[in-house]
Amino acid sequence: MNYLWENLRKIFYLPPENWQKVDEMVFGLDDYYLYNAEEIKKKRFEAIKEAFMHHYSNNLFYHRYCKDNNVSPDDIKSEEDFSKIPLIPDKVFKDYPSDEPRKLYEWLYRISSVDIGAFDFNGKSLQDFLVWAENKLKGVVTHSSGTTGKFSFMFRDEITRKRMFYSADKMLLFSIYPPDKDAQFIYPGPIKTHLTMGRWVAEGTKIFKEGNRHFLTERPLTLDIVRIMSGQINGIGDKFKLALIKKAMHKGQMKLIKLLQEIDKRKLQIYMLTFPFQLYDLMNLMEEQGVYLNLGESNSVIITGGGWKIYENRKVSSKEFSKRVEEFFGIKSNNYRDVYGMSEMNGLALECEARYKHFPPWIYPMVLDENGEQVDYGEEGRFAFLDPAANSYPGFIITGDKLKLLDSCPECGREGVVIEGEITRIAGAEAKGCGNLMREFMVEELR
Repeated sequence: MNYLWENLRKIFYLPPENWQKVDEMVFGLDDYYLYNAEEIKKKRFEAIKEAFMHHYSNNLFYHRYCKDNNVSPDDIKSEEDFSKIPLIPDKVFKDYPSDEPRKLYEWLYRISSVDIGAFDFNGKSLQDFLVWAENKLKGVVTHSSGTTGKFSFMFRDEITRKRMFYSADKMLLFSIYPPDKDAQFIYPGPIKTHLTMGRWVAEGTKIFKEGNRHFLTERPLTLDIVRIMSGQINGIGDKFKLALIKKAMHKGQMKLIKLLQEIDKRKLQIYMLTFPFQLYDLMNLMEEQGVYLNLGESNSVIITGGGWKIYENRKVSSKEFSKRVEEFFGIKSNNYRDVYGMSEMNGLALECEARYKHFPPWIYPMVLDENGEQVDYGEEGRFAFLDPAANSYPGFIITGDKLKLLDSCPECGREGVVIEGEITRIAGAEAKGCGNLMREFMVEELR
């Protein structure tokens, strides 16, 4: 294996002596899609029960929530009992009372399943508090787009961080086409931020050599800027900041096109991770510039995530998008994949060649009806999941996403529950994700 695999193990691997049940799947499996299904079913049950016990015993908020629902770990005796595990709505992560650091700390203390230590933060800036919290947890802190006027905050400790980034890197970098020693990573967005996608990319790409990581701009995307981007503009100063970041992003896109041309000339492999709309915009600029690449010759890979609404009400399919990727990048459809994930889940559902999204084996996905009852495979409804890889918060979440699950892929033969078809939002659920924010922010300039 090349240095990327060595760095993956060096930075994110948990040694076996520290493993819990879920780690036998996250770190112990050679392949997340080829395994003994019955054996994994047993391991997943043990991992979820162990995680439930952990959060029940160590989380003040969740313990009380379970008591109110008259459920304890003793009630979980088989997979059929998973329906008894109380699910928390994804909106709970924006239920903090105030942006004031001490109030946010007190909220974090109540909803965390790990010891976060004493409050010794001396500043007043929420941005600085997030850095302080990361250091406390030895983990990673991310926030949502705040388009509804309030951010969601996700606090991952060191254990959750390592599980998440080890599995994400292994899945995205080593499941499609193996990276070579000179592989270049490209993300056409900013990474000096705690906004979810950018912060994840900044952390997860640490396995690459510094000179092989390429991003849209070095300009920080602070909470203040994100608020402005979400439409909360107060005065001429905010308008000036907004203009600066738009200019920096457009300039960054032009620089990335030149970089891609240089990489193509050198016959280097790229791994690009981006939102569909960002890639769509980049391809529009390439078309204007008359730029067509042959990156498929170097076995390059492009991965998108974040939904297919490009601008306003325009949607494109993954199949349609893959044709455009091949036209401008020269990358065949097998090396272009879409991925489904969310800030609360420590696992990604990666698309196979047949365009079905496969969940990793430790995630127990469910679809619920309007009454919160689990429906059969093939029926559409609200997505929920049990995620035992979450150590610092209960990973038993009900979301606002609407989708359909199948118990296996009808095409590729790999293991795992899959998503079939389009993922939409439940009526009345707020638009989510940093992809939404970035798309709406850029659309005025790009129409």
